Amino acid sequence: MQEAVPFNPLMPSGWFMAVDEAYTGIGVLGRDEYYATRFYREVLKPHGYCDAALAVLAKTSNRFGSISLPHTHEQGEWTSEQLHTVRTFTPHLRRVVTIADLLDARALQQDMLSSALDLLKVGIVLVDGQAHIVHANHAGRKLLDDRTGLRKDGDLLSARDPKATQELRAAIAAATSQRTIALPASGVVIPVPAQDGRDLAAWVLPLDAGLRGEMAAPFAAKAAVFVRELGDTSAFPGELFVKRYGITPAECRVLMMLVQGMTIAETCDALGVGEPTVKTHLARLFAKTGTERQADLMRLAMSALAPAQGPQAPS
Repeated sequence: MQEAVPFNPLMPSGWFMAVDEAYTGIGVLGRDEYYATRFYREVLKPHGYCDAALAVLAKTSNRFGSISLPHTHEQGEWTSEQLHTVRTFTPHLRRVVTIADLLDARALQQDMLSSALDLLKVGIVLVDGQAHIVHANHAGRKLLDDRTGLRKDGDLLSARDPKATQELRAAIAAATSQRTIALPASGVVIPVPAQDGRDLAAWVLPLDAGLRGEMAAPFAAKAAVFVRELGDTSAFPGELFVKRYGITPAECRVLMMLVQGMTIAETCDALGVGEPTVKTHLARLFAKTGTERQADLMRLAMSALAPAQGPQAPS
């Protein structure tokens, strides 16, 4: 599987999927295109696998995690009823993964929540369901005080960019409106443009009643907003890249193959599509990113899509 990462067309699929949403390779690519891919022909089929159900469990600025449940040829393709079953348990599995990954629960169980949060370099702003700020750690307060990307309007968490404010408020409302974690269709990561060019990325972690009782009793918080500065030169995740330029899943698959160093002919073979299709996607990528040559497009995309190479690939 690791050796096949460079030509796996499903690698960027998680950037376009909401957390907890179950999907299949056939559902993403289409049945004919899926079975025509090099990944299916050389990796899945020889080992007796047909298709897999997948669900994104975690997205952060430098990590991506998902669960994959393969079906053999004897089991057949996944049905809608079977995918519904997957959707019932992925929120609970993802809750465990996300909370354990982002926070040290042992530290939070102590009566020193504020001190524990201040030790974390990532900005954390605890809010209620209406985005009223209840608490912010040291890094979070600095970001709010700078007011270049995020800001505090009265006691409300806002962004300098009106669209980012709307998306942030929608994510908080969705995350705190149901017992199980619900997130907006736009995804868990929210790009937050900053005035000085040091853009931010924000994502929301819901805290249900049980978690608040165990970990955040001193506060009336219902959600934690995690914020990280992207910076001008630091790599940013593929999800932010495709959102920033409005890249479609099909265009992203072509771009992923080219970033691996493949030629257009090799990309056609990997994706199981014709050369005119690949060239059409490439032309649209030029237009969306403001580039004119393939080399310029590769340089622009490399920092965002390079993590798909080698042992650092998403699991």
